[in-house]
Amino acid sequence: MYVLWGSTAPAMKLAVASIPPWWMAGLRFAVAGLLLWGWCRVRGRPLPSRAHAIGAALSGVVLLVLGNAVFAWTLQYLPSGIDALVFALSPLWMAIFGFVLYRERLSGLAAFGLLVGLGGMVYLYSPSGAQHLPAVPTAIALGTSLVWGFGSMFQRRLDKTDLVQTSALQMLAAAAVLLVMAVLAGERLTPTEFTPSAAGALAYLVVFGSIVGFSAYLWLMSHVSTTLGSTYSYVNPVVSLGIGIGLLHEPFSWRLVFGAGVILSGVALMVLAPRR
Repeated sequence: MYVLWGSTAPAMKLAVASIPPWWMAGLRFAVAGLLLWGWCRVRGRPLPSRAHAIGAALSGVVLLVLGNAVFAWTLQYLPSGIDALVFALSPLWMAIFGFVLYRERLSGLAAFGLLVGLGGMVYLYSPSGAQHLPAVPTAIALGTSLVWGFGSMFQRRLDKTDLVQTSALQMLAAAAVLLVMAVLAGERLTPTEFTPSAAGALAYLVVFGSIVGFSAYLWLMSHVSTTLGSTYSYVNPVVSLGIGIGLLHEPFSWRLVFGAGVILSGVALMVLAPRR
């Protein structure tokens, strides 16, 4: 899961280099959602209730459209490793929303980790920080991590009896919205957009990012501790940075390493802190 989910940001960057972002995300979730839905039908799973379907659709739009697809849009302007660091802040926002929505108290260690993570973000994105990044895409990327945190907390209200079918519903709902967005935005999709690298990246995202990676996550959540399972929050960005710098030739500096280290240290403290 470290490798598969850590490589999704570089893969999305390759895909949106030629495929328009809303089409790319819509096709990804349509294909993956249909495959998961077909798997549920072959296994004879009962159809979801109307309330469950509506809840899954709403959470899917929040997580996969406002979170993941908009994140893919920002990859047109930001390095994949830097963008992945933004998503690493999601546990920080989840802690805040957990307090607001569920009155979950933060331990002292978790609160300290939250401040450390936010401090690293300020350093990384300040004019004198590690990178000179465009303001609007950077702000939108930060918003996607906040939306992902909110959507993850909202998802707690959903029925947990069939996570695979819930994921299929989320992907299909997101795909429907994204394909409408692609048409309204005037995005053109022709065979010329599917260059070998973009088509390969899209196929990788469908199979390994959405289906295999998700299945691995479900298995881990059932067989290991929550703390161990949550370590992907601060390991994935390291994988993304390594792939982005090593294979996509994205910029490298020791200031970037320092800023990334501060952010990931804060997230690690958040994840490892005892829960109340």
